[in-house]
Amino acid sequence: MKYAYLYLSITFFWSLNLSSLPIDLENLNLSDPESQGMKKSIGRDLDAVITKALNDEKIQGAVVAVSRFGNPIYFSAHGLADVPNKVAMQKDSMFQMWSSTKPVLGVAAMIAIERGLFSPEDEVSKYLPNFKDIEVAVLKDPRDKDISPLGVYAELGAELGFFANLYWKAWSWFYDGYYIGYIPEHRLVAAKESLTIHHLLTHTAGLGTSGLGQAIAPWNAKLSSGKSGDKSEEQDEFFNNITIGSLTNMISDGPLDFQPGSRFAYSGFMGLDVVAHIIEITSGQPFNEFVKANIFDPLDMHDTYWNVPSEKSDRIVSISGGGKDGSKPAGTTKFFSGSVGLISTARDYLHFENMLLNKGEFLGKRILSETSVKLMSTNQSGDLFSKTEKVVKGSEGFGYTVAVTLDPETALIKRGRGSFGWAGAAGTMSWTDPENDLNVVIMVQQPTKEFPEDIARVVFNAIN
Repeated sequence: MKYAYLYLSITFFWSLNLSSLPIDLENLNLSDPESQGMKKSIGRDLDAVITKALNDEKIQGAVVAVSRFGNPIYFSAHGLADVPNKVAMQKDSMFQMWSSTKPVLGVAAMIAIERGLFSPEDEVSKYLPNFKDIEVAVLKDPRDKDISPLGVYAELGAELGFFANLYWKAWSWFYDGYYIGYIPEHRLVAAKESLTIHHLLTHTAGLGTSGLGQAIAPWNAKLSSGKSGDKSEEQDEFFNNITIGSLTNMISDGPLDFQPGSRFAYSGFMGLDVVAHIIEITSGQPFNEFVKANIFDPLDMHDTYWNVPSEKSDRIVSISGGGKDGSKPAGTTKFFSGSVGLISTARDYLHFENMLLNKGEFLGKRILSETSVKLMSTNQSGDLFSKTEKVVKGSEGFGYTVAVTLDPETALIKRGRGSFGWAGAAGTMSWTDPENDLNVVIMVQQPTKEFPEDIARVVFNAIN
């Protein structure tokens, strides 16, 4: 019984003082895990997981941070930030976030919704009229049934020879619903319901999800042309000047990959950029300025950028492996994406997660209302996420830009009921666990399945 009183006392005390100070890495003061209701061994156990991943050459290095009640109890840097030059990873190393950018867009959208700039139920065409009559791509046959493939991995205009075409058709036959290397015969049909902001925020829009619509879209062929190493001067000009506004205008021609609201399919790039552009239109601010003024500055996220200042560029981790040795962002960009592109640190992202854990408030500043945090972190997609992502039914759902744990016993990542977060293609992952008053930030630059699962298991099992 005395432990229950102790836990309640700690919880009450830290609810009054939660996240009152920014994290100072130069004078980092970690809380004793036991004082925060965690096992003392958590640091040793996390070190062991990270060391094993390094020894197995799964990752080149990592910065991992864990906080409880808003207080950091573990914050460490391991391995190398630059493998060829043997530069050690630092606690303030800067990481390419890729899709870990998306929850930032989610918070920006919640801020806009709170201010009455738009509603999730609003039709996209209310702000971007070109989306009004967008169509959906379906297979040519059967004519009496509209079928949208699960995926089409081919490019418009990239015709294959006879034998190559035959090979890929045979290969695709084994993967029902997927077409690899060629585009099947198709037709366009009207959308049964209007595309909404809700669809975009939940990845149920069918926009840019590697389906039939994307495969046959002229905009996809234009974007794909940038993959070649020998781009023309005209292509260089296009890619150097692309913005979320010009991209949105391009993709408004469609078609969609499936009927809006009919399935979950992840839009790694594009879907959330439409939302970012709607934020620009309704707020009258460029998206990057809106995010800086309303999220980065009040949360003291002073190392989070799309364009990193030159004086900080040596802190960016140089990605090693997979043909990406020495990979760092090249030059500056005008494309301030809501989907990808941010560079950040474990400290900054822990501030971001602590704000969400504290129901929208951090450092004495309210970023979001408690209602908005709840809206963002509640399952908004029914069973569509678990159906398409092939996770156990009822184990996970999807809110606005974040995955939500519905059943801790069957979910892929071990964390409390109601936990929410997302990951990036280069390996970054973070989540907020309101049930257990926990935040976890994992910064690596090589994607692995086991590493975040092992980190999550250690953290969860360390709860007293």
